[in-house]
Amino acid sequence: MLTEISSVLGAAISASPIASSALSDIFEAYIFTLLIRAARDEGAAVNFKSRSGRSATSLILRTSPGWLYSSAQDYTHALLEFPGRPALEAHTGIKVAGKSGVLHELDVAVLDRAEAENCRLNRVSPRSSRVLVGVECKFYTSALQLHLARGFIGLVADVSCKSPFFVTNTSSPSVDKLLSHRAKNGWERDISPTCKNSEVERLVHAFRSTFKNYKAQ
Repeated sequence: MLTEISSVLGAAISASPIASSALSDIFEAYIFTLLIRAARDEGAAVNFKSRSGRSATSLILRTSPGWLYSSAQDYTHALLEFPGRPALEAHTGIKVAGKSGVLHELDVAVLDRAEAENCRLNRVSPRSSRVLVGVECKFYTSALQLHLARGFIGLVADVSCKSPFFVTNTSSPSVDKLLSHRAKNGWERDISPTCKNSEVERLVHAFRSTFKNYKAQ
């Protein structure tokens, strides 16, 4: 996964902070890179920024749920700019406010840049309705447990982001069956650099479809 991350993020971004992270954190960074790849494929200009808005020279991603506005570290996000459309930001590990007002973590998220700037200015969490893509990432070395899929369904019920995704490196028949009924196209299993190319490409295509629809609005 580290090789794939470095190849997508480029030589300007150091992957060394990722190398010492837990596998689940590396998996989130890997899904982040697939999202970036999809944005580029759809014509977005992608630039990596620090919290302060400067161009990032090292990659600092959250390894636990955090506030988008946090100044604990100069966290990195990706600025995505499609011609003629409002700019977007891609983040890892941020909390967003659901319809109930309860805060939920999204492992990878793309949201309006204007919303993100307001959050940094006023130290508030983004509204889930301003989130274009929200990804729940699950990395396990054994078969996936059903309660994880149930948790995602509950998350989607309260989080009103436009394109929620459940992405995992493994699978189980019960999880597949439940998500095929309740999540439709917003889930993908067996995702890793060593899996069949079709699974990864199908996920990238799903991300691309979301960006394609965003460009057309």
